[in-house]
Parts: sequence; structure tokens; C-alpha cells
Amino acid sequence: MKTFEHIAEEMLHIPKEKIGDDLTPKDVPDWDSMNYLLFIAELERAFKMSFSMDEVMNAKSLGDVRKIVEARKK
Repeated sequence: MKTFEHIAEEMLHIPKEKIGDDLTPKDVPDWDSMNYLLFIAELERAFKMSFSMDEVMNAKSLGDVRKIVEARKK
């Protein structure tokens, strides 16, 4: 099973050692609207979950997205 970090590295092209909860779209050149949606779709597929539109639109950092995933895994 892929980890959150592996998916972030793969989909947003973030080097493994630079992945952190404080990263935002302005910090990651490949974090545009299309890649963000592909990232969310891959998380949904990998973790067999669904994000609401509000969650997708209101997540402002990698940490925000991680919190959603972690909350659903419990």
C-alpha cells in the first residue's frame, strides 16, 4: 500500500526529504489545480475514501490534506 508521503512525492513531484505538513501550493511548483486534483484522486483510490468538495477546496497545505486522510483512517 502506498503511503501519503509516497503519493505526495509521486503526484506533486516533492522530494521525499522535503515533504512536510507546512507545504502549500506556493512552495511546490507542480502543485497546480490539475495536479492537486490528481493527487486527491490518487489518495482517494489508495485509501479507499472520498473527499468532499469542501474538503478539497478548503485544504490549504499538505498538513490539511493529511489531517483529512488520517481522520478517515480511524
